[in-house]
Amino acid sequence: MQATRDSFPDVLRGFALLGIAIVNIQYFAVDSSIGFEAAAQTPANDFANAFVVLLFQSKFFLLFSFLFGYSSSYVVGIQRMNSSRWLGRAIGLILLGILHFLLLFHGDILFVYGLFAIALIPFLFRDVDYLQRLAKRILISFGAILLTLSLLAIAGEQFPGQNSATFDVADGSPSTLNSTLADGTFWAAIAPRFEQWLDYIFLAILIQGPLIFAAFLLGLAVSKRKGLGSGANPAIMLRLAKWGIGIGLPLQLVSVLLFWVVWHSDPRPIGLELLALSLNYATAPVLAAGYLGLLWLVSERFSRLSLLAAAGRHSLTIYLMQSAVFAALFSSWGAGLFGALEPPELIALAAISWLLLSLLALLNLRLSGRGPLEILLSRFSKLFQRRAG
Repeated sequence: MQATRDSFPDVLRGFALLGIAIVNIQYFAVDSSIGFEAAAQTPANDFANAFVVLLFQSKFFLLFSFLFGYSSSYVVGIQRMNSSRWLGRAIGLILLGILHFLLLFHGDILFVYGLFAIALIPFLFRDVDYLQRLAKRILISFGAILLTLSLLAIAGEQFPGQNSATFDVADGSPSTLNSTLADGTFWAAIAPRFEQWLDYIFLAILIQGPLIFAAFLLGLAVSKRKGLGSGANPAIMLRLAKWGIGIGLPLQLVSVLLFWVVWHSDPRPIGLELLALSLNYATAPVLAAGYLGLLWLVSERFSRLSLLAAAGRHSLTIYLMQSAVFAALFSSWGAGLFGALEPPELIALAAISWLLLSLLALLNLRLSGRGPLEILLSRFSKLFQRRAG
């Protein structure tokens, strides 16, 4: 067992929670399917949507996934018998995910993490080079497949009779979940939330799944080399910051410009929308790596990032509490603010909610080294731990 705990992974987790809050709030407050895209098309709203897509969407769940893989090495250690504890952790996340998507948020990520955590078990004791090669192959293949499909869709639209093909997810009447959030009770939202989760989970596994698993593998590889702790290489972190942001940010900007054209087209072209989405997801790992490198450099210069570290040590608790806060604010059984606020206001509200929860986490550290749900998950996973002898 480590005598001291590496602080930077906690700092990075706390930072990732902020981005997750900013991305998720739109599906509680504006539209459960398309978020900010359902808001009125004003310059302020459009720029707020573009801001989230550029800097947050698809990047921060990758950071969280990387850190989840990073933690696996600390849970399992060097003893293969500890794989059963990791299995218990995965099962615990699946159970929490089920409660989360039924009661609070159909965009839950814990269920998906639990599934891919089980898939990670055969790789827990593979060597670092193998893990890195496999992760790179997954990322490159995933990006190539996405971009190829989008280019084929664009080419298909050029044939006679195909020019009107659209991918207008905003068409049609509001979802049942939207109506229930606006007017229904807490219990009435469970069935439509589950129905919408069934639609979401397929795309989450298909589109987010390869990125999540590749990030798990990279996190596991880095943890084996203590790459975020005592073994961190400043030169590598500097390169990550320079190349990740220098290349990733312009590529993400291109995807935002494509989305901007799509948002203001009628009808919305399916090929161009798929290309924007593909570019956003395929190049997200580059910018996410830039964030990691930049934040590490900042943490080395400013040693006291206690608020971020406290949030990171309560990552599971804060993730679920963010959903609870947003559900209470925007559902009719709570403050009833569904559809009442504009995207710029919601981004600010997400940041404030993250800040308040992080401050509570900082206070809780005086009583406990971890959050309550972290303790619960740890105790649950230990039920599966095999004993030596």
